[in-house]
Amino acid sequence: MSVSSMVDSILGNDTLDFAECEDSKCQEIEKLIFEYGWGAVQEVMINILLDGKKQAADYEVIAEVFWGAALDNRIISANKVIALLYHRLPLDNSSNENNLAWSIAAKLKKVGYLSDYDPLQDEGVIQARIDYGIV
Repeated sequence: MSVSSMVDSILGNDTLDFAECEDSKCQEIEKLIFEYGWGAVQEVMINILLDGKKQAADYEVIAEVFWGAALDNRIISANKVIALLYHRLPLDNSSNENNLAWSIAAKLKKVGYLSDYDPLQDEGVIQARIDYGIV
């Protein structure tokens, strides 16, 4: 089974959404990093963010995995990931998802959480948005 198929299977396993579950979807995907490497998992997650047919909850799980990767200081395609997260997650400033996208952007761009940095005005993020056709 490919990494992509395994991630799709994890995202489709709604039993992992219950509080009684020992592991979350995010944790299950993170386990794949040890077996297949971060590069392969990151590529699959970027492809999922590019896929407009997924559920919002799937994009939230992917954002959680990227947050963990940022905290672990893994090499992340920052501009691509920021562009795609801001494209897929709600822009509502009061949403948890918007806060997660901002936290990831701030961590990857090494700016303070309370900074005035605007990811959507960053030249690298703008170029990634153009490259993906999500302007």
